[in-house]
Parts: sequence; structure tokens; C-alpha cells
Amino acid sequence: LQGGIVFTHGQQTEFRDFDRPQPGLGEMVRTGNPPGVGSNAPASMREIGPLLDAAGSAIRIRPTIYRDGTVGGTGNRNTSEDDVPSLTLSAEQYNMIARLSERGEPVELRIELQTEYDADTDTYNVLADIPGTDPAVADEVVLVGAHLDSWHTAVGATDNGDGALAVIEAARILAALDAQPRRTIRFALWSGEEQGLLGANAYIDEYLQTEEDQSKLQVYLNDDPGSGRSLGFYMESNNAAKEIFDAWLEPLDDLGVTMNVIMPIGSTDHVPFDRAGLPAFNVIKDFDSYDERTRHTNADYPDRMTEDELVQQSIFLAHFAWQAAQMDGRIPTVPGA
Repeated sequence: LQGGIVFTHGQQTEFRDFDRPQPGLGEMVRTGNPPGVGSNAPASMREIGPLLDAAGSAIRIRPTIYRDGTVGGTGNRNTSEDDVPSLTLSAEQYNMIARLSERGEPVELRIELQTEYDADTDTYNVLADIPGTDPAVADEVVLVGAHLDSWHTAVGATDNGDGALAVIEAARILAALDAQPRRTIRFALWSGEEQGLLGANAYIDEYLQTEEDQSKLQVYLNDDPGSGRSLGFYMESNNAAKEIFDAWLEPLDDLGVTMNVIMPIGSTDHVPFDRAGLPAFNVIKDFDSYDERTRHTNADYPDRMTEDELVQQSIFLAHFAWQAAQMDGRIPTVPGA
């Protein structure tokens, strides 16, 4: 294997063929990351990787779990500079080479890989405020956010360009209306979400360490994951907050909002806030063609978005931000949180 191009799997025979069922429509469904897909490998990559490192292999190649030329690709921030480089091929291309090899047919590959490390490894959150005007609550913050980073296989239009656009447009809507909220409305575009919710965690570390600081956060509203229209919020098992959010949905009937669901969702930027016992909720989005086609793949381009959906998302976020900023009283937390 020294200096070799190593195909680490057999042929890919299982694929991500379906999206997750839409939350709230029938039985309880998985709402974090989509279920895994099996791969035909002799061992886990945690076991294979060190073996290839020790053998001095030149590169390792694995198949994607998507069909029709769609390729998914992510990474790991803990990868060391001297690890064996890794590439992912479309399943169709990978399987063709695997079949030829299994028949004993010689396969010749040439790979050119050019990479470099950026000297600046910091990433940055983007924050903007519409200041509160009521002296009694102006220092309380309604936080609205989405993550700005994406994986490298495409431009990240549905993960999470559409969410970031909705946050920016919600801010523009309120500014264009010369809104004067009672509480401060803060808009956040997080960096490093895909590397482990780094931007959101950094915000908490800097701004929400003390009980007094945490008492000033009215709510955090997060837009991710999924694509398309916003349907409501995952309420993180917070029944008292759900009653408030249900009332706020009613004026938006013409926008096609449908529900707030009591279940939680994981794997995105509201999670660190929720773990800290703060009221934080994520938008329910359509999963149509999201898991199957665009999430972390080379198909995640703006062609997958529509202007009507972006308009709907933006109005939805602006409305909820305004209601949270204007309400009497506080958004409740889960008892014991």
C-alpha cells in the first residue's frame, strides 16, 4: 500500500434515497441529522486511517452515499496535516472502478491534488443590532441567527445560505419600517457551525457567562436546517413557550405556516443556548430534496432556492423577532433547565 491509491470500500449498494418525514405529520420522526447509510467497508475509517498512515499510502478514496452523480463531502477539524489525503467519488464512478478491479481488469488512475492551509485560521461571527427603545427592557436581547459557513462541495445554498439570507432580510424589513422595538433585536451570522457549533459557543463564552447576562436573553431564534418555507418552530419540550409561539403563528396563515411542534431538534446553533438553559428554538423547514439531494453535497446551489420561499422565510423571522421584542413578560424556560 506504500505510495498507493487505496479504495477503502467495496461497491456502494445503499443510498440516501429518501428525505426524512416532515415533523408533525404523523409519528415522531428523527429531527437531528438524517439516519446513516450503510457502507461496504472492511472496517471503520477510524481503524483504516491509521493503517494507511503507517503504510505510507498516497491517498484514500471512498464512494459517496448519494445517487445520480451527487457527491457529499465534509471533513473533520481534528485532521492532522500529515494524514493521508482523502477524496470522495460519485457512487457510479467508484462502483465502475470497483467492478473492473474485481474482474482483474487493470485500472490506471492519475490524481492531481493541490491544497494549502490559510495562515489565518480564525473565523468570525457577524452581529448587528436594532437597539431597544424601552428603558425598562432595552438591555434585553432577542437574538435571531443562522450560520454563514458551509461545506466545500458547493456554495451551501440550502445549508445555510437561505437561512443567512432570511436573517439579513428580516433585519432589512424591520429597518425599512423604521421599527422601534422595546427590546434590542440582534441579528447573528455564525461561523464554524459545520465544524462543531463554534461561532454560537464562542458567543455564549463571551456574552452569556454570568446569570445576569443570561437573564438578558429574551430568546434565540435559529434558522437551520432544511430548505424552503418556514413552517413553525421546534419547541424543545417547552410547553409554556409553545403556547406563546402558537398565538404568534395565527397572523401568518396566508404564508403557509402550519405548526410548532413540541419535539426538539439537534445539530445546529440553538443547541448550545438550549444546553445552557436558555430559551432557544430552531425553525421547522421542508425536508423536500434536502437530505436526498442538497445537504452537504455538490448540488447545493441557488437553483435549489426560490424567491417566494426566501420572502416567506424573511417575513416569518421578522414577525417572530418583533413579537418577542414587544411582548410583556419573558419567554419561559423549561422548568429545571
